[in-house]
Amino acid sequence: MEKIIHVVSIFLSLLILNEVFRRSKWLSIIVFVGLAGVLTFTIWPTAADHPDATINTWFHTAKLYSAIAGALIFIVIRYTKWGENNNLLIFPALILAINILEASARDFELGGQNGGIWHYLNGAAGILSIITISGWLGMNVTKDNIKDMIWPDMLVFWIIAYDIWNFAYIYFCVPQHTFYNVAVLFSCTVPALFIKKGTWLQARAITLSAWMMHLFTFNYYVEAIQKPI
Repeated sequence: MEKIIHVVSIFLSLLILNEVFRRSKWLSIIVFVGLAGVLTFTIWPTAADHPDATINTWFHTAKLYSAIAGALIFIVIRYTKWGENNNLLIFPALILAINILEASARDFELGGQNGGIWHYLNGAAGILSIITISGWLGMNVTKDNIKDMIWPDMLVFWIIAYDIWNFAYIYFCVPQHTFYNVAVLFSCTVPALFIKKGTWLQARAITLSAWMMHLFTFNYYVEAIQKPI
């Protein structure tokens, strides 16, 4: 029961945080620069120093900082004139591709270490997802006060395919976090489909960064209640 409550609270918290951060440039900077900087030198270096830790891999560290980097790059695009430079619009797509490539590399690594054709198939699916990324030159920043980063050509079927692929990755590689990952995936898909269309990548960067920061900061608690429901 505690795990169900935790999963639901993660989903709702990330939904709220996405709405808060997409509306506040300075709060985003405080959290993703200031707080992340402090935690980098205090709590996170020893976050995996307990027997039940599952984040003591290169993948989790890479995911933590690449997600935060993505959130920061998107802040720059949204709130500076750099967002008007079409040559720089490759960076959101590049961040997304790197995010997927990290997971595919981990899938191939575990396939080589432990066997399992599912790792290779899912890793290949990740590569296919990268190949099918398109339309980044159509990205734009809204002219209202929120200044959302909109990717009009990020279609629903690609988002759903990404969610299925990402769910499979977590199930195969970090099964302890499967239910948590469902909450994290829904927390960016729901806003993109029902709150502000075209904001999926922006929401993904915000919610993934927030989740990874939570995972590293409160890892002992997260791992303590990860037993199967």
